Amino acid sequence: MIISKQALIDVSEDASNSLGFKLDGMLLCGIQFPAMTGANVTFDFSLDNSTWVDVKETDGTDVSYTVSAGDVVRVDPSGWAFASNGYVRITSDGTEVADRSIIVHLRHS
Repeated sequence: MIISKQALIDVSEDASNSLGFKLDGMLLCGIQFPAMTGANVTFDFSLDNSTWVDVKETDGTDVSYTVSAGDVVRVDPSGWAFASNGYVRITSDGTEVADRSIIVHLRHS
């Protein structure tokens, strides 16, 4: 079963970071982007929705996806198992000029 959640970049709070969203024991498996100012997004992880750390690949580079407005970007869920009991936020590489609602798709492991 796939569950969809909204990750909101609320420009009144922060013009590039989404609000944190809880994964509720599920794995990230897809992201659907609206039109955005930024061309790429990266991710942060938190256990408490307060203290954030960057999500990195094993080679030390940021986990990053290219924004494709209106499309769903496939995400390998196995790479997100570490985060299933925490929070994730999405960071745009551009300063968004309006609120952005990014839809994230989650599935059970």
